[in-house]
Amino acid sequence: MVRDDNTKSTYFILGLILVAGFLLRIYKLSSQSIWLDEAYSIYHSRQNFMHVIGFKDLSPPLYYVLLHFWIKLTGTSEFSVRLLSVFFGTASVFIIYLLGSHIFNKKVGIYSALLVSFSPLHIYFSQEARTYSLLFALTLLSMYFYSKLIKVTSKWIIAGYLVSTAFLIYSHLYALLIVLVQNLHQFTVNRFKLSREVKTWVCIQFIVFIFYIPRIIQLPGIISNNYHSWISRPSFLQLIYMSYNLFSGVVFSFYGLALMLICSLLVLRYKFGSNIFFPLWILIPVLVPFTFSLLFTPIFVPKYTYFVSLPLYIIASRSLFGMKAGIRPVLISAMIILSFASLLVQQNKTTKDPWNKVAEYIQTNDQKTDKVIIITSYEIQPFSYYFDPVCFHSNDLYTCSRKKGIYPVDSLQEVKKIDENKFWLIVSSGAYNGETQRVLNYLSNNYIETDSREYVLNHNPELVNKLYKYFEDRGLIHLNFNRIKIAHFQKKQDGA
Repeated sequence: MVRDDNTKSTYFILGLILVAGFLLRIYKLSSQSIWLDEAYSIYHSRQNFMHVIGFKDLSPPLYYVLLHFWIKLTGTSEFSVRLLSVFFGTASVFIIYLLGSHIFNKKVGIYSALLVSFSPLHIYFSQEARTYSLLFALTLLSMYFYSKLIKVTSKWIIAGYLVSTAFLIYSHLYALLIVLVQNLHQFTVNRFKLSREVKTWVCIQFIVFIFYIPRIIQLPGIISNNYHSWISRPSFLQLIYMSYNLFSGVVFSFYGLALMLICSLLVLRYKFGSNIFFPLWILIPVLVPFTFSLLFTPIFVPKYTYFVSLPLYIIASRSLFGMKAGIRPVLISAMIILSFASLLVQQNKTTKDPWNKVAEYIQTNDQKTDKVIIITSYEIQPFSYYFDPVCFHSNDLYTCSRKKGIYPVDSLQEVKKIDENKFWLIVSSGAYNGETQRVLNYLSNNYIETDSREYVLNHNPELVNKLYKYFEDRGLIHLNFNRIKIAHFQKKQDGA
C-alpha cells in the first residue's frame, strides 16, 4: 500500500484518508434530531462564560468552553454545533497515524488511520455535540507524547505531554484512567525503581496534579448532587454489548458482526510478549470502573470507555502489517466494504431521540394551544430547542417555559398542582419509572386520552429488541429503550 521510505506517497494516502474521514463525518450531519445530552451541551455552553466554567456537571468544562466560543461564531443549528466534533474526529484520524507510526512504522500508522476514518463508532461520536470526539483526540495526543517521552526526554516532548494531558483531564472524568494507565506502565517498565527517569516522571505527574487542583476542589460538590444516580449497576452482558460496539458502531448489523470478527482475528494475531502498554490501555479503563460499580457505587457507562477502541485499531493494523502481501489487500478491502455497509445501516436508522418530530406533531395539531407537561423535567431542554427556541436561548429555561404553559415536572404532586382541563403529556425513555407510572394511573382515572403518538428508535431489529427486553426484565442487562410518548388528555366530566 505504501513504502516506509516513500514520504510523498505516505502523505498522499494519508491525505485521502483524512478527506474521506471528514466527508463521512459531515454526511447527514444534521439529519438526526438534537437529543437530551446535546441540548444540555448547547444550553449550558451558550450561557455567560462564568456559568460555562462553573456550573456543576460531572464532565469537566473544556468541551463546554470550546463550544461556547464555537456557538458565538456558527450559531446553534444541528449542523453547526456538531461540526466542532467533526473536526475533533478528523483530528483523531491524523493523530492515530502519528502514534501508530511512532510505535511501529508508517504502514501501521496508515492502517490505523484507515480504521478510525471508516469506523462507524467514531463517525457516530464525531456527529454528536458532546465531548467524546474531543476525548478520543486528546487521548491519542497524550499517548503520542507519552510514547515519545518513554524513548527521549526533551523539554519539547515534556511540554507537549503536559499540555495535551492537561487538556485531556479537563475533557472527561474517565480521562483520569488514561493517566492511570500511563503511570502503571511507567512504573511497571521501570520495575518500580527510583531511577532518574522515574524521578522526572514523578515531577511531570506532580505538575499534571497541580493543573487538576481546580477540578478536585469542584468535584465534592458535584458528586454530592448525585449526578451519577441515573447509572444502573452493570452486568457482564453489557461488556459483551460494548465489545461489539467497539467495531460495529451503535446499530445492530450483521455487517458489523463480520467487521468485528475480522478485526478480532487480527488482534489475536498480535503477539503482546513483554509489551504491556496496549493491554493496560485496553483493560484498565474498562475493568476499574466496572469493578468499582459492582463493589460500590455504579459509575460504569460503556460509551465513556470507547477510547479503548483506539489501541485495538492499532493492534489490528500491526497484525495487518505482519500478513502476507497477497492477503493484506483482500482484508483491507473487506473491512472498508463492511464499514461502509455498517455506516449505511447506521446513517439510515433513527439513533437519536426524535424531539424534532415531537415538537412538530404538537405544533401542527388542532390542540396546539393547550398546555404541555413533560416528565422528566430535564427533557424540557431538547423539546424547547425545537418547540420554543426563545425560551431555550433564555438564561432561565424553566421559568420562561412555565410562563408559556410548558411545565417540566418530576412527580405526581406537580401534575396535580397544574390542574388543567386539557393538556399534552410527554413521557421520555428515561422517565419510565415508578413515579411516572403513578402519574399515568392518576391520569387514566381522572382524564380521557384523546390522542397519542409514540416514537421508538429503530436502530435494532425487532428480534434483537425482544432479546434485550427479555434480558432487561430479568435484571441481566440494563439498557434504556429509547421511546417518547405524546398523549393529549381531557378531564372527565363529573359522573363520566
